[in-house]
Amino acid sequence: MKELLEDIKINGNGNRKAELERNHEDKILIKDAIFVRFEGNLVKVKYDDILWLKGDGNYTTLVARHSVFSVRNILKDFETALPADRFMRIHKSYIVQVAEINAINTREIKVATDLVPVGRTYYHDLVNGIQKLGNIPD
Repeated sequence: MKELLEDIKINGNGNRKAELERNHEDKILIKDAIFVRFEGNLVKVKYDDILWLKGDGNYTTLVARHSVFSVRNILKDFETALPADRFMRIHKSYIVQVAEINAINTREIKVATDLVPVGRTYYHDLVNGIQKLGNIPD
């Protein structure tokens, strides 16, 4: 109990983290893009240009419309940085821009002209989150 009280004194009532995140979002100057390190520079990549991302250990491959970046960040870093209303994790190793999905089946989705695998655990969330007509396989 004593540790819990100390934690509350230090961290507040649990709302401190949310407050810090809001303050951080208010301070971001460019709200429609992220910057990734590439060849010693920080390169701006607009959210609209990002098609999909693939995580591979400590590295993530970011596939944009006109370029591909290999970034030394885990996929989870991108998942928290990208807007959740525009990007969705569809596999333990993949995130896609939802607006760029052109076709879906139980094993893969088509993003622009690329085929990206979809995990079983993520497939149902994806299918439940879209408008559809006809019979959709489970």
